[in-house]
Amino acid sequence: MQEDLLALKSRRTIYSHISGNPGTYLREMETSLGLSVGDLQYHLGQLEKAGMIRAYDDGRRKGYFVASEVQYLDRQMISIIRMRTPRRIIIFLLMHPEASFQEILAEFNFTKGALSFHLKRLLKTEVLTKAKRERESIFSVAEPEKMKNLLVTYRASISDEVLDNVVDIFARI
Repeated sequence: MQEDLLALKSRRTIYSHISGNPGTYLREMETSLGLSVGDLQYHLGQLEKAGMIRAYDDGRRKGYFVASEVQYLDRQMISIIRMRTPRRIIIFLLMHPEASFQEILAEFNFTKGALSFHLKRLLKTEVLTKAKRERESIFSVAEPEKMKNLLVTYRASISDEVLDNVVDIFARI
Protein backbone atom coordinates (compact mmCIF):
# COMPACT_ATOMS: atom_id res chain seq x y z
CA MET A 1 0.00 0.00 0.00
CA GLN A 2 2.76 2.47 0.94
CA GLU A 3 4.67 1.64 -2.23
CA ASP A 4 1.55 2.38 -4.27
CA LEU A 5 1.11 5.76 -2.60
CA LEU A 6 4.74 6.67 -3.19
CA ALA A 7 4.61 5.61 -6.85
CA LEU A 8 3.79 9.21 -7.78
CA LYS A 9 6.88 11.40 -7.99
CA SER A 10 5.18 14.42 -6.40
CA ARG A 11 4.03 12.32 -3.43
CA ARG A 12 7.53 10.84 -2.98
CA THR A 13 8.95 14.38 -3.08
CA ILE A 14 6.49 15.58 -0.42
CA TYR A 15 7.15 12.54 1.79
CA SER A 16 10.92 12.99 1.45
CA HIS A 17 10.63 16.71 2.25
CA ILE A 18 8.63 15.98 5.41
CA SER A 19 11.17 13.36 6.45
CA GLY A 20 14.02 15.84 6.05
CA ASN A 21 12.11 18.75 7.59
CA PRO A 22 9.94 17.41 10.42
CA GLY A 23 7.19 19.81 11.39
CA THR A 24 7.24 21.59 8.03
CA TYR A 25 4.16 23.65 7.21
CA LEU A 26 2.01 23.78 4.09
CA ARG A 27 3.32 27.19 2.97
CA GLU A 28 6.93 26.11 3.53
CA MET A 29 6.33 23.09 1.32
CA GLU A 30 4.60 25.23 -1.30
CA THR A 31 7.66 27.47 -1.49
CA SER A 32 10.30 24.73 -1.24
CA LEU A 33 8.69 22.22 -3.57
CA GLY A 34 7.02 24.55 -6.06
CA LEU A 35 3.71 22.71 -5.81
CA SER A 36 0.30 24.36 -5.59
CA VAL A 37 -1.54 24.42 -2.28
CA GLY A 38 -4.33 22.30 -3.76
CA ASP A 39 -1.93 19.60 -4.94
CA LEU A 40 -0.15 19.62 -1.59
CA GLN A 41 -3.39 19.35 0.36
CA TYR A 42 -4.56 16.44 -1.77
CA HIS A 43 -1.32 14.47 -1.48
CA LEU A 44 -0.91 15.27 2.23
CA GLY A 45 -4.46 14.02 2.78
CA GLN A 46 -3.67 10.75 0.99
CA LEU A 47 -0.45 10.22 2.97
CA GLU A 48 -2.18 11.07 6.25
CA LYS A 49 -5.15 8.79 5.50
CA ALA A 50 -2.70 5.92 4.90
CA GLY A 51 -1.01 6.62 8.24
CA MET A 52 2.34 7.46 6.66
CA ILE A 53 2.40 11.01 7.98
CA ARG A 54 0.82 12.76 10.95
CA ALA A 55 -0.09 16.40 11.37
CA TYR A 56 0.23 18.44 14.52
CA ASP A 57 -2.08 21.46 14.62
CA ASP A 58 -0.88 24.15 17.02
CA GLY A 59 -4.05 26.19 16.55
CA ARG A 60 -2.50 28.46 13.91
CA ARG A 61 -1.05 25.99 11.41
CA LYS A 62 -0.34 22.32 10.88
CA GLY A 63 3.12 20.82 10.99
CA TYR A 64 3.65 17.52 9.19
CA PHE A 65 5.75 14.57 10.38
CA VAL A 66 6.60 11.11 9.06
CA ALA A 67 4.61 8.95 11.47
CA SER A 68 7.34 6.38 12.04
CA GLU A 69 10.13 8.93 12.59
CA VAL A 70 8.87 11.36 15.23
CA GLN A 71 7.28 10.43 18.55
CA TYR A 72 3.90 11.93 19.30
CA LEU A 73 5.11 13.96 22.30
CA ASP A 74 7.99 15.50 20.30
CA ARG A 75 5.70 16.79 17.53
CA GLN A 76 4.42 19.65 19.66
CA MET A 77 7.90 20.78 20.69
CA ILE A 78 9.24 20.53 17.14
CA SER A 79 6.30 22.55 15.82
CA ILE A 80 7.06 25.23 18.38
CA ILE A 81 10.80 25.42 17.69
CA ARG A 82 10.10 25.80 13.96
CA MET A 83 8.52 29.20 14.73
CA ARG A 84 11.12 31.96 14.98
CA THR A 85 9.85 33.99 17.94
CA PRO A 86 9.04 31.10 20.32
CA ARG A 87 12.34 29.46 19.33
CA ARG A 88 14.28 32.62 20.19
CA ILE A 89 12.52 32.91 23.56
CA ILE A 90 13.30 29.26 24.33
CA ILE A 91 16.96 29.72 23.35
CA PHE A 92 17.21 32.80 25.56
CA LEU A 93 15.71 30.87 28.49
CA LEU A 94 18.05 27.94 27.93
CA MET A 95 20.97 30.36 28.12
CA HIS A 96 19.44 32.38 31.00
CA PRO A 97 17.40 29.98 33.18
CA GLU A 98 14.88 31.57 35.50
CA ALA A 99 14.66 34.88 33.68
CA SER A 100 12.03 37.40 34.67
CA PHE A 101 9.49 38.92 32.32
CA GLN A 102 11.47 42.18 32.37
CA GLU A 103 14.75 40.39 31.56
CA ILE A 104 13.16 38.64 28.59
CA LEU A 105 11.53 41.88 27.46
CA ALA A 106 14.89 43.69 27.62
CA GLU A 107 16.43 41.05 25.31
CA PHE A 108 13.83 41.34 22.55
CA ASN A 109 12.26 44.20 20.65
CA PHE A 110 8.71 43.24 21.64
CA THR A 111 5.86 45.10 23.21
CA LYS A 112 4.76 43.79 26.61
CA GLY A 113 1.58 42.47 24.98
CA ALA A 114 3.47 40.56 22.28
CA LEU A 115 5.80 38.97 24.82
CA SER A 116 2.84 38.07 27.06
CA PHE A 117 1.13 36.43 24.09
CA HIS A 118 4.14 34.24 23.28
CA LEU A 119 4.84 33.35 26.91
CA LYS A 120 1.20 32.36 27.48
CA ARG A 121 1.28 30.07 24.44
CA LEU A 122 4.54 28.47 25.60
CA LEU A 123 3.14 28.03 29.12
CA LYS A 124 -0.11 26.54 27.77
CA THR A 125 1.85 23.93 25.79
CA GLU A 126 3.96 23.26 28.91
CA VAL A 127 7.22 24.06 27.11
CA LEU A 128 7.86 26.72 29.76
CA THR A 129 7.19 26.85 33.47
CA LYS A 130 6.37 29.92 35.51
CA ALA A 131 7.23 30.60 39.13
CA LYS A 132 7.22 33.61 41.44
CA ARG A 133 10.26 35.29 42.91
CA GLU A 134 9.05 38.00 45.23
CA ARG A 135 6.77 40.02 42.92
CA GLU A 136 8.28 38.88 39.64
CA SER A 137 7.23 36.08 37.33
CA ILE A 138 10.17 33.83 36.53
CA PHE A 139 10.21 31.68 33.38
CA SER A 140 12.19 28.51 32.62
CA VAL A 141 12.19 25.81 29.97
CA ALA A 142 10.27 22.85 31.43
CA GLU A 143 12.57 20.14 30.06
CA PRO A 144 15.83 21.90 29.16
CA GLU A 145 17.84 18.79 28.25
CA LYS A 146 15.10 17.44 26.02
CA MET A 147 14.73 20.85 24.37
CA LYS A 148 18.48 21.10 23.79
CA ASN A 149 18.47 17.63 22.22
CA LEU A 150 15.58 18.56 19.91
CA LEU A 151 17.32 21.78 18.86
CA VAL A 152 20.52 19.87 18.10
CA THR A 153 18.68 17.06 16.29
CA TYR A 154 16.48 19.27 14.10
CA ARG A 155 18.94 22.11 13.56
CA ALA A 156 19.51 21.18 9.91
CA SER A 157 15.83 21.60 9.04
CA ILE A 158 15.56 25.06 10.66
CA SER A 159 17.35 27.97 9.05
CA ASP A 160 18.39 30.29 11.90
CA GLU A 161 21.79 31.83 12.58
CA VAL A 162 21.05 32.22 16.31
CA LEU A 163 20.12 28.54 16.55
CA ASP A 164 23.30 27.52 14.73
CA ASN A 165 25.46 29.46 17.19
CA VAL A 166 23.67 28.11 20.25
CA VAL A 167 23.70 24.51 19.03
CA ASP A 168 27.47 24.77 18.62
CA ILE A 169 27.64 25.79 22.28
CA PHE A 170 25.30 22.93 23.35
CA ALA A 171 27.38 20.43 21.39
CA ARG A 172 30.55 21.48 23.25
CA ILE A 173 28.96 21.17 26.71
